Amino acid sequence: MSNRIIAILIIIFSFLYGLEAYRLKSGFGSDSVGPRGFPIILAILLASLGIVLVFKKDPLKNWPNLQNWFNISLALVSFVIYAYLLVPIGFIASTTLETSFLSQRFGAKIWQAVLLGLGSSLFLYFLFVYALQIPLPIGKIFK
Repeated sequence: MSNRIIAILIIIFSFLYGLEAYRLKSGFGSDSVGPRGFPIILAILLASLGIVLVFKKDPLKNWPNLQNWFNISLALVSFVIYAYLLVPIGFIASTTLETSFLSQRFGAKIWQAVLLGLGSSLFLYFLFVYALQIPLPIGKIFK
């Protein structure tokens, strides 16, 4: 039953996403596909996934218990806080905090979580900024 609920939500989301993609306007000098081609393809693939999930047998018979729902909710709230902290304190600090928090929730010791958070945030920062040349926020408090 849980697969079907998620599948219906995915189908509804993909329909709304595809509708918004269809509304995109092409600017002057754009290619023949325009800006809506890729999002429409994603919406079709997402709807296909939802349709497959509707007919697939559900391996999960039981919903998560109350403690797991608490952890899921806590992770969701932490991602929202992470998004709000990204610009003010920067990518490295906010990613370190987020990764450390999630690692600790998954059972890592605090020192392991902090090391993992710092290492992964530094690796990702250098990967995006220097290898891929995608700028990331340094943080308003560090400027």
